[in-house]
Amino acid sequence: MRKSNKVPLQALLEGDYLRVYRMHKELNDLSAIPHRHDHYELMMITGGKGDHAINFKQYPFKVNRVYFIHPGQVHTINEFERDGILILFGETIMQRFLTLHKSEDHFGLLDPFTDTPFVDLDAPSRELYQSILPNIQQELKARQPDEAILFHYVSLLLLAANRRFTQQHTDTKHSTKEREISSQLKRLVEAYYKQEHGVAFYVKKMNLPIKQLNKYCSLTSGLSLYALIQERCLIESKILLQVSALSAKEISYQLGFKDPAYFGRFFKKHTGLTPVGYRAQVALKYQS
Repeated sequence: MRKSNKVPLQALLEGDYLRVYRMHKELNDLSAIPHRHDHYELMMITGGKGDHAINFKQYPFKVNRVYFIHPGQVHTINEFERDGILILFGETIMQRFLTLHKSEDHFGLLDPFTDTPFVDLDAPSRELYQSILPNIQQELKARQPDEAILFHYVSLLLLAANRRFTQQHTDTKHSTKEREISSQLKRLVEAYYKQEHGVAFYVKKMNLPIKQLNKYCSLTSGLSLYALIQERCLIESKILLQVSALSAKEISYQLGFKDPAYFGRFFKKHTGLTPVGYRAQVALKYQS
């Protein structure tokens, strides 16, 4: 794989409002290498075994498990037999959904920071998915598919998945206020993590004391605010080391580290490897 300075983009939506694919081994040549999507993706596993990675964390394939993948996340599917349904949609649907369902923003399955970006469907939620999916596919075959109908089908799938997420993960039962503040804070981190590595900036933006921000952050992610910022920087540094041609020094500057030596110490503290050592390890993995 020839490296550029950008993460490869898996363009499956190609400007459409919504697409549904049958997942199989030959779906896309990019699947086996780290890539980002041009879409949001609900992935329902119906068969196969193995695992895939979201932001370099491995997750197993399991029948009746639903994953949610954001456009900014880096995804890899290893070479193995699999079967499932992929539901792809863009910002038009997502922003309309979040406008109507504000409490779902950055919550549960829709939280890009969650360590559990999946739900295991129980019998009622599985029945709901199995009844809605054929209706989506049928509507897409129409000469002029009705976008309003498609939007509400997808909304039902997202709401059902997040309801199941709350049932499956009992630590997600927070108040609306807690969820809204946590959501706002995480959006700020996503927007500014390259420029602002300390907590003072976020404290000022949120106009709340650090103790309170740490509480809200920990409730929904298990991390302090500072740890959340570091985690986001670490993920992006791994992405760039894996797929870009940028030097470790260039990556450190791109991520807002003024001292490349400090970036090296930061990276080794969290991974046990220097940036150069990590890149070499990854190269060996893809050569084998």
